[in-house]
Amino acid sequence: MKFTTAQIVGLAAALSSTAAADLVKGFNYGSTDSSNQPITQSQYEDLFKTAEGLKGTAGFTSARLYTMIQAGTPNSPIEAIPAAIAQNTKLLLGLWASAGQDQFNQELTALKSAIDTYGSQLGDLLLGISVGSEDLYRDSIMGIQANAGIGAGPDVILSYIKQVKQLISGTALANTPITHVDTWTAWVNGSNADVVSSIDFVSVDLYPYFQNTMANSIDVAKNLFWDAIDQTQANAQGKDIWVTETGWPVSGPNENQAVASLANAKTYWDEVGCDIFTKMNTFWYTLQDASPVTPSPSFGVVGSQLSTTPLFDLTCPAGSSSSSSSSSSSAAATSSSSSADPSSSAAATSTEATTSSSDPASSSAAASTPSSSAAAAATASSAAVSADDVAKSSATSGPASTSEAAPATSSAAAAVSSAAPVSSEAPAAPSTTTEAAPATSAAESVAPVESTTAPVATGAAASVVASTLSVLGLAAFVSLL
Repeated sequence: MKFTTAQIVGLAAALSSTAAADLVKGFNYGSTDSSNQPITQSQYEDLFKTAEGLKGTAGFTSARLYTMIQAGTPNSPIEAIPAAIAQNTKLLLGLWASAGQDQFNQELTALKSAIDTYGSQLGDLLLGISVGSEDLYRDSIMGIQANAGIGAGPDVILSYIKQVKQLISGTALANTPITHVDTWTAWVNGSNADVVSSIDFVSVDLYPYFQNTMANSIDVAKNLFWDAIDQTQANAQGKDIWVTETGWPVSGPNENQAVASLANAKTYWDEVGCDIFTKMNTFWYTLQDASPVTPSPSFGVVGSQLSTTPLFDLTCPAGSSSSSSSSSSSAAATSSSSSADPSSSAAATSTEATTSSSDPASSSAAASTPSSSAAAAATASSAAVSADDVAKSSATSGPASTSEAAPATSSAAAAVSSAAPVSSEAPAAPSTTTEAAPATSAAESVAPVESTTAPVATGAAASVVASTLSVLGLAAFVSLL
């Protein structure tokens, strides 16, 4: 069967729209708020509802967590789980892994209890389970120099991954993908290759704002982001890459040339967010980190009052890959109705429209371990998480906001320049969850698809085909012809 250019472009637009719709979009959520108070089930439900209803966006129906433990308890399952079940929010669960085996045992206890309590209700919502968050970075020379906090080496993470796989074997979560979240600098470190081999997809935290040892103004942020993705991909052993944290602060200190402001946060959303939302599974940092106290820096797209009205316009600009998805279906219909006319390929130039708001602050918050009878371990875990997220900045990973993650410590604050921000909403020990989609560089070239009865699609039409191929792969696309 032979296809005209218009038919190919129409099919490409339809496939691109479907592929984008299947990608994960969400925010990071800690176990405590910015005053280090536990987040309750009803509060999680309000957060999840707000994320789904954010004006200017669609599809933010996933949540990444940092810990399995409800803040203020020794090992009770985090209340984000029943909240997610109530709101049909997809979850990337997290187990905090930088507080030693005794505290990790509490994470395992909470995970087992969650499986016993919620069974398939939980299993049906799971995108994956993350064993640890930026532990390898904190344990690296870079993390130590940045005073990022307590981390864990690859041998420890490998042991924890094995323990999680053994625990979920034979349960409703048996087929759940396993990942580990870390900075891109950790993934390009060859000493961590065995960790890559042991997981199902690679989860990466990226914050150009914190890359303060190089030119990092908002003007070059997109280039820094994609450079880091490319380097991560080169070390991912062919596995999918998920962006588990990224964002730009709406307020806070300058990091070298990077200026925290509403205008720059919007620019980063438009140029990076609207690009990756239709290419990769993404958890933005963050939804809200300024309640009840505003951290510095603050990454929340929503202010101190929880509202579906964001601090800046989250509508992706016309022509962005994210804005194209909303119009791709109508483009496909147009090209289909005029399939004999190659000129109809212009209809396919519309790009996918999707927006998401992820909150790095919330992710770091969730990463901190809840306070419990094992107070010492929880405190160490909480401090490690805060410092970890902050230290990401220099590692070009992502910030952890103080509102959604563990409370930031002075050492963590110092590490922010080289690490990610600390979130205020996270409990004592952070954990994160995200769904990863294959990462492709925006600059990656794709071979043109030719039709034997019409000229090869060019210009805007070709860009739609290329975008589809970058997501689905050439083989998958051709198999549909």
